Amino acid sequence: MITKRFFISCLASSIVMFVLSYVWHGMVLTDFSRLSYSKHLFLFFAALVYLMIGFVVAKSIDFKILEKKFKRKPILRGAISGAICGVAFFLIATVVGVSFSTGSKLENMLLDVTWQTIEQMIGGVVVGLTHFFVFDPTAHFEE
Repeated sequence: MITKRFFISCLASSIVMFVLSYVWHGMVLTDFSRLSYSKHLFLFFAALVYLMIGFVVAKSIDFKILEKKFKRKPILRGAISGAICGVAFFLIATVVGVSFSTGSKLENMLLDVTWQTIEQMIGGVVVGLTHFFVFDPTAHFEE
């Protein structure tokens, strides 16, 4: 069910992760200079991908295992679910071959998985903060 809380958390985490990705890949690592097509086209597709990633991260905070263990800690629950998503997305990107990595050296892969985990963990924290601050009358908390 799409609630106000879910929609806001999905959108906010998508924006934060997209900005983090832009700063990391575009400014720190200058990966955009290696693009073989238009930077604008890349950013458009990246925005769509980050909306999907934000959706998954926002949805993953409601996993029953995390809800049970961290019932009253939405920010920690968001960080953990975001980190799990970060590792999963790294694995998918590596298998599919979509990466800015300049090779499959262990150092590059460790840097990629670390960054992806941190980026999605921050996105999860944004989801957790949204769950903490945005009132949702349909949400039910067990005492």
